[in-house]
Amino acid sequence: MDNYGHISQDMIIEILSRLPMKSLLRCKCVCNSWRSIITSRSFIYEHFNMALADIKNANLLISLYDLDTQEDVFYLFTNDELKAPTNLRIRTSRHRYLNIMGPCHGLFCLYDSEKLCLWNPATREIKDIPESPIPLPSKLDCRCEVLFGFGFDWKTIDYKVVKLLRKDCVDRHNNYSVEVYTLRTNSWRIIDVVVPAYIICYFCTYDISAYMNGTYYWYAETVIVCFDMSNEQFGMICLPKIDFPLVKENYRSRNLISSSCFTECNGSLAVIFYLQYGSKIWSELWTMNGHGMAVTWTKQFTVGWLEGRLMPNPIGTFKNNKVLFVRMDSKCAITPYDHETRSLQIPLPVDSEIKIKCRGWNTFAVLYTESLISIGDV
Repeated sequence: MDNYGHISQDMIIEILSRLPMKSLLRCKCVCNSWRSIITSRSFIYEHFNMALADIKNANLLISLYDLDTQEDVFYLFTNDELKAPTNLRIRTSRHRYLNIMGPCHGLFCLYDSEKLCLWNPATREIKDIPESPIPLPSKLDCRCEVLFGFGFDWKTIDYKVVKLLRKDCVDRHNNYSVEVYTLRTNSWRIIDVVVPAYIICYFCTYDISAYMNGTYYWYAETVIVCFDMSNEQFGMICLPKIDFPLVKENYRSRNLISSSCFTECNGSLAVIFYLQYGSKIWSELWTMNGHGMAVTWTKQFTVGWLEGRLMPNPIGTFKNNKVLFVRMDSKCAITPYDHETRSLQIPLPVDSEIKIKCRGWNTFAVLYTESLISIGDV
């Protein structure tokens, strides 16, 4: 099989780089030379970048909380109809109340209150991250809160996890510490960095964060706090000014609910702003132009006032930038919104497809492209 005849190795690489993930994994078993090509770092990143450029390769990864088993479960939808999902079973001792960060080159970082791990859903590879050398203070002395970020350092070609520990102690002169984990060294180190005041004021108020193009972002009510994975510095970005209808005259009403979520739109970070007033909802999708701290915002479209007895929350975008809403009741249903026709499509009952009991309020969804990147070979 190593003798290709008149077919050059460059042509073989070109053909293999265009194959879908499942076919490529099978090709690893054809012969040693093919396996060597497919497992090489240059091919892995070339294959991922080609897959990322084609929207047809975009899948929807959804995290749900199973009410029966009291475990977090992950499902992958690979078609526009969001049917026949694949159950992505995670083999880890920690799989309850998981938070999820990513994707970053097809990798995710999962964490709970005690442990972190890196995960590649395509290869099913998982790696536990060692505990930080900084011990947590006694609960009698301090109330601690932890914030995480996960991304890629383009300068060192390495994956990093940033950890910010806030200690609500009597001594407020040193009430936070910042650590960075690097995958290549498999170790943590403390960094001396200025933490923005907004991240202290709104610490853990919102569990809204995302990674994009070398920077990790946290939503902090009136601003976005960001962390550059290469220079390991924090910064702040102003949010666009949103003039929701009815807000000024009803801002103290208990019927007024607002929230936001990060998503991806045309390769850029986007924010979906959401307002619910009684049985009506109003949403806007804004995309960020530029990277780092020097950015501008562009409003892509508005989801007008929608009415219904059970109104959904936005959770992200899917192919053709359709906004996905998750219904918040005893059944979990995904409802795409087509901004071109300005209409909600037929709800897709996720729980009937995956046969579990779940609720919409703790559903996580993200656009995801599979990759061959190995966590153990960076």
